[in-house]
Amino acid sequence: MPDCFKKISTLFLATSFLIAVFFPNFVQASLLDTIRAWVTINPLFVDVSAPTEVEIDKVFKIEAKIINKGGEKIENAEAEILLPPGLVLIHKDPVKEIEVIPGKREKKIFWSVHGKTIGNYVILVTASGELKGQIISAEGNTLVEVKESVRKTGLRDWLQNLLGFFQERF
Repeated sequence: MPDCFKKISTLFLATSFLIAVFFPNFVQASLLDTIRAWVTINPLFVDVSAPTEVEIDKVFKIEAKIINKGGEKIENAEAEILLPPGLVLIHKDPVKEIEVIPGKREKKIFWSVHGKTIGNYVILVTASGELKGQIISAEGNTLVEVKESVRKTGLRDWLQNLLGFFQERF
């Protein structure tokens, strides 16, 4: 056992010496500050949801849960929706002010979106805020498919079936 402590002590002294030589400003900190590691883990999380399929020219809602998984409050929080071409925001302001999210809580926000063009789209929501004076941010996304109207598809299928019927008979 004493040999193990001797090796650890020697390693600690050698490390302290190297730090003092190469990082002289760092030596001014106390030994306790040197040993203690403060790591800020980002507690901000964004969960985005929307219908997986929507009809073209229909309005649908995007919901974002801005979640604070940490114990401290997040201040000056806001969220922004980023839409690809083909999707249009109904109310023109993509940024929503959330202000304060208490620890271990969430805030829900909504946007109304109009599907203008058929296709698959990734909808991105970013959130940011201040935690103890430090800016933190997070993002989440969801996939939406804008499809042809069911009425148009049904009518087209019906007409194709009718045409196929007559082609077989005549």
